[in-house]
Amino acid sequence: MGGEIEVVEEPIAGASEAGVAENQTSPAPAQDPDKTPSPCLNCGAPLTGAYCAACGQAAHLHRSLLALGHDILHGAFHFEGKIWRTLPELLWHPGRLTRRYINGERVRFVSPMALFLFAVFLMFAVFAFKGGALGGEGTLLEQIASGPADWKRGTERAMDITEQRIELLREEREKPQLTSERRAEIDRQIAELQSARTVMDALSRGDVARIAELTAARAPQNATDAKPPAADQQEEKGFSWPPRNSLLARQLDALEHNQELLLYKLKTNGYKFSWALIPLSVPFLWVLFFWRRDIKLYDHAVFVTYSISFMMLLVVLLSLAASAGVSGAFWGTALVVVPPIHMYRQLREAYGLSRFGAWVRLFLLLIAISIVLSVFMVLLFVIGALD
Repeated sequence: MGGEIEVVEEPIAGASEAGVAENQTSPAPAQDPDKTPSPCLNCGAPLTGAYCAACGQAAHLHRSLLALGHDILHGAFHFEGKIWRTLPELLWHPGRLTRRYINGERVRFVSPMALFLFAVFLMFAVFAFKGGALGGEGTLLEQIASGPADWKRGTERAMDITEQRIELLREEREKPQLTSERRAEIDRQIAELQSARTVMDALSRGDVARIAELTAARAPQNATDAKPPAADQQEEKGFSWPPRNSLLARQLDALEHNQELLLYKLKTNGYKFSWALIPLSVPFLWVLFFWRRDIKLYDHAVFVTYSISFMMLLVVLLSLAASAGVSGAFWGTALVVVPPIHMYRQLREAYGLSRFGAWVRLFLLLIAISIVLSVFMVLLFVIGALD
């Protein structure tokens, strides 16, 4: 319109130049050359964020008991999410978990060995307080806490067993068809058992002086205590393992007369050497896939470690269920049915097998497991005897 006047606002002189100059002369705080980045307290590298780019340690560290409790929970259970992503996969898709970990998804899940160690720790803790897998008598800690009364009862039971063995040997000695050598051997065994019974009686009464006297009497006093050469020659006839009079033979004989000690040693050594199940199992699994170039021994080790971890956690869960009063028909059925199904699913998903191929390998794997467990128990028995 002719009557309208157009107003044009002129910029204030120097305003735009000042703004440009301010933008050019005011760097971002992170780029301030006068401010030196604080170093990482772990490796000394300059910190550029919430975590060190060199070692990964957090830039801000807490020094409080609450932070210490957080570290304990994180180290044991990975509450940040790893354990909750790992356990469902281990339960429903064990083969997929195995394959994902092998293929490189490491940060998302708990590593096989960490989960294995956690399962061993949990099993030891549960059984120590509960008294053994799926029920049973009190643990060693409970027996110690119960005081001298239980110790005395245990010694008396050992004396009763020793007396029974003496009676059996005496009955065998009365058989007319025995050779003179066998009768002499029986007499020697009876004498040793009677000496052991005397020591047990002194232990049950707490007679320290009597124990010292018996120990001194057992030491050979002269050359007559040694066996005659004829006896040595008789023993050398024929092969026996372990060798007679060896340390292992004497330990095995002692464990044979003290079954409670044998069970205790098997239990404690089972916890300490449970890791041996992994190297014992890997060769058998390799045999099932030795022709496949795409599968390495590392893959089998991951498979075995995750599988054993699941079995341990299953035993712990069923043991707690048994303690809570759940029917034995339930947890007994689960103990028999769940492991084969779990191994079948893990085999099929981890190695990409067909249904038939998975079932065949499951059958062979169950045979291998029985062999591994037998070898493992023999190793525990020998270690317990030598300990």
